[in-house]
Amino acid sequence: MLPADDLAADLREAVRHGDLFAVFQPLIDVASGSIVAVEGLCRWKRDHGAPVTPDEFIPLAEKLGLIHEVGRFMLDECLAAVDHWRRAGTPLEVSVNVSPTQLAAESFSTYVSEELSRRALTASALTIEITESLPMPDIVAIVPRLHRLLALGIGVSLDDYGTGHASADRLESVPVTELKLDRSLIQGDSRQVMRALIVAVERARERGLRIVAEGIETQAHLTLARNLRCDRAQGYLLGAPMRIWDVDALLAA
Repeated sequence: MLPADDLAADLREAVRHGDLFAVFQPLIDVASGSIVAVEGLCRWKRDHGAPVTPDEFIPLAEKLGLIHEVGRFMLDECLAAVDHWRRAGTPLEVSVNVSPTQLAAESFSTYVSEELSRRALTASALTIEITESLPMPDIVAIVPRLHRLLALGIGVSLDDYGTGHASADRLESVPVTELKLDRSLIQGDSRQVMRALIVAVERARERGLRIVAEGIETQAHLTLARNLRCDRAQGYLLGAPMRIWDVDALLAA
């Protein structure tokens, strides 16, 4: 791993010169097995170096004040992809992670709304993901922003559900349209995990939320998602994160 100062300098250059890129992981409709959406994920491969994981460079982007540039890049890539698939006659929805720093900016929802209008895209084709593990002060601060996005018709997803210490309370405190069950729930095999999974699904269904199962890596995981009556599923069994042309090929097949 590079020293922190070198990695920071490289990230600044990557953002400046457009060296980040987007990949898309398919989400399927559990009932039909069809691809109905993708999650946009940011990737960075340094020149003359190994790829840097998002767990490394996203917190660094936050620290360096680059997260707005990174976030805007990802939003643009995701909306451009949705526009591309719509024009190709294979419409897909897209979800993208957004940091509390981005959401806290007054200009964020305005920018999203303007970009949707400019591309003549339906707002419901976009879902903003926030992570369940965010500290409560961050959650409280962004709730008004989330309400504004929902008013525009944009979906809001609570990602990584089940990883926090107060998941049930968090679900009640955040205005969302979708719940993404963390892979640790789907892949866990203890009675305690199964109870937590069933409770999460019941709470989400009571609120009328769309339920997405993450971490589908085996047929048993997919069967569990079906038995729980999840709406959508995502994981390497169904498709790895891939470039836009690979999604095209998958849709064509």
